[in-house]
Amino acid sequence: MNAARIDGKPDADLLAMHDALNELSAIDPQQGRIVELRFFGGLSIPETATVLGVGHATVERDWKLARAWLRRKLEGHPS
Repeated sequence: MNAARIDGKPDADLLAMHDALNELSAIDPQQGRIVELRFFGGLSIPETATVLGVGHATVERDWKLARAWLRRKLEGHPS
């Protein structure tokens, strides 16, 4: 991922998100993939469930957990 703003300087928030998402994906690949599909891909919960071949409830649960984990990580709390 190339994290640069228009002025050519790295965007610290984008870099932090990238690093946090990589860490989450190493811990729980499915949660990482759900974040990629939902946040970056714009897929809905049902679309994400179809792509991953899992149930709607699984995506909802993992999406909530992943968002909470990322929020804590980006706010500087230990994981």
